[in-house]
Order: sequence, then structure tokens, then C-alpha cells
Amino acid sequence: MGNIHKPRKVMKAANSLQEECIRVPKVYDWVTDQLTVSKTVRFDRHQLEAIEEAMSDPNRRPLRIICKTPKTPPLFPLNQSDPRLIEERGFFCEQVGEKQNVTVPVAGEFTEAQLVDLLFNAEVKIKVIDRHGDVVTETKVDVAAMESFVLCFPDGTDLLCRVSKIFCRISTGSLLLNNPCPESFKVEVTFCVDVQVEAEVKLEVLAKFCSPRENNIVAPEIINQCPPIEFPAQCPSIFPQKNCDCEAMGEASGPTAKHATEQGEAGINLHICPNCSLTDSEFEFTFDDRETSDGLKNINFTATSFDPETLECQPCEDGLKLIISGEGVTSDGRQLDFNLAVLDSPNGDKFHVQLINERNGKIVFDTGVVDVTEGELTVEDCVTFQDLKFKAL
Repeated sequence: MGNIHKPRKVMKAANSLQEECIRVPKVYDWVTDQLTVSKTVRFDRHQLEAIEEAMSDPNRRPLRIICKTPKTPPLFPLNQSDPRLIEERGFFCEQVGEKQNVTVPVAGEFTEAQLVDLLFNAEVKIKVIDRHGDVVTETKVDVAAMESFVLCFPDGTDLLCRVSKIFCRISTGSLLLNNPCPESFKVEVTFCVDVQVEAEVKLEVLAKFCSPRENNIVAPEIINQCPPIEFPAQCPSIFPQKNCDCEAMGEASGPTAKHATEQGEAGINLHICPNCSLTDSEFEFTFDDRETSDGLKNINFTATSFDPETLECQPCEDGLKLIISGEGVTSDGRQLDFNLAVLDSPNGDKFHVQLINERNGKIVFDTGVVDVTEGELTVEDCVTFQDLKFKAL
């Protein structure tokens, strides 16, 4: 008889990866924005007298008006942005009123969300200084901006509102050269805001240390039952958004194809999916009509939105092709839909642009497949969660 081999028990180190349950803040929605408000600042009588006195001295002219905004903490580390730490720093943001349930269109479908009003407030210092940097006079101005946000903000979650930066500019000019001094001027203040919706949840992850205990303690029989543990409902159609499969960038041009709507020079300038996310994507299209006998029909088109459901990345001609659709506007104000295909290939870069009437769906301009003669297009793969494979222990 042959030897019977018993399976050998493989020992694992005490610090090996295994499934664990952790409690962490989960992000249900995350929005950033810039809010700019205009404020009229008026000098009082004493301030005007101080300014006119300084203006009468040629050695102190010219005078400058400058605005100083409160210093905001950095976005990272996150604990430096705790609202309790910045209450005395001259700015704050807060929710005003109760949230409201609303139904909004997202990616062609209607979904439930919440509408909230947020107030952003800052104290801005206005100084008039002479040519040597000495302060002639100064005053403080309270500036506020109210904005409505549509968020995934279900019951059971907390809203965290942060001001990441504040800056200002004197829109009417900051230089004072001659008397009389203007009694008022306008200042524009911009709030860079960061709004997150969070809730503490328990997640199963691969981790080290800490083993959960068994629930082996027998509790006495009670009449009332404990409520089931239910986390706040997520909003996958709102946040987080799907990552891109590829990224395209570059500036290129070439003659339109034989069967194009018009013969001429077509050009594109784009950056689709920067950092592998559709956020902050850009696309501009131009057409230079070289055939002027039928009237000059130059086109300047800028994309205003991109449809994530239309994004495709396909191998093509030993290279990679990106396809996407969206909406935009021409320089003369026409609202049009667009289809865009970009090919990065060792056999030559190419692109194809279609502009479409959004009302009747008819193609109003088609470049055909354009062979790039000037510039360069780059399409690169993005690593997504679907690309990751976990090996079983």
C-alpha cells in the first residue's frame, strides 16, 4: 500500500490579514463649490479725512485699498477642519432651516434627494495703505452668502460644512491717486466650500489584529424586542460616481473627412476624465471653414456637461479609443448635444465629432473621422475596482 498523506496544517502568522468589522465615518455625498458675493463698502467721515490727509502728501501717494480675509485651515489633516476649532477665526458656515425631500433628474432618471440651505459668513478687513505700507485707515466688513445644495442627505446622517479658502478682490480698482477719494467701492468675496454628508457605519474589511468575540452571553428574556440595526439608505445614483475606464487629453487638428458636413479644418482641445473622474472634464471644438463660397460657417463649441452612461473605452487599431456624449453651447449661444470619439494609436491619432440639435435629434455638423495632422492625442487606461483581484488566503 502507498503512503497516506495527511493534509499539512499551514500555520498563519498572528498578524495575518483576515475579515474584521470596523466602525468608520462613511461619506454619503461630497460637493465642492465656489460662491462669490459682492459687497459695497463705504468710508465714514473720519476715514475719508484720514485718506485725504494722506493723499495731500506726495511722499505717501499713491494709496492702495487692500482686503484681508480670515486664514482657513488646510483640508488635510481632516481634524484641523473641525468646526469647533474655527469658531473664533472670523468665518463659519451653517445649515439654515430644515432639509426638504425633493425628486431630481440624475443621469436621465429621477431619484430622491434632499435640499438644504447653507449660510457662509466671513469677516473681511479692509485697509488703506500708503506707498510705504503704513496703514492710513481700516475697517471690518461682514460678508455672507446663502446657497441651496441638493445632496444625498438621508435621515441618520450628519452634514459637515467647511470653508476651505476665502479670497477677495476690489472690483472697482484698488489704487487711489487723486482727491477727492470715492466714498464707496465694491469688494468681491469668494468662498471655497466643501460640503460632506457622513454617518458612522460598521464595515467588514481585510485588516490585522482585533478579533470579534462571540455573542455567547445569555441575556434574560425580555418583553420588548430590540430594533433591527439599519444604516441610512445610500444614494448610489448620486454619490460616489462611477470611475472612468480611461482618460483622454490633448490638442489636435486636421482636415475634415470626405463625407463631412463641411470641408475645412477641425480642431479639438480636451481633457476627459482628469484623475479618472468625469469631474472637471473639458472639451472644446473648433471648425475653420476653408470653403467660403457658400458663406463662412466657422464653429466654436464648448461642452458644458458629460453623460457618464455614454463613456466607453475600447481597444482599436493597436491603440485605445474613448467615446462619450454630452451637451454644450456654441459661441453664438446655440445649445447642442455632441458625440465625441478620440483614438490614440501608433498608426496615427484620430477623432470624430458630431453636433446634434437637442430638440429634434438631427445632426447639424459631422466632421467624419479626422486624421490628426497637427498636435497629439493621448488615451490612457484607468485602474478601477473591477480591475483588482483578491487572492484567497
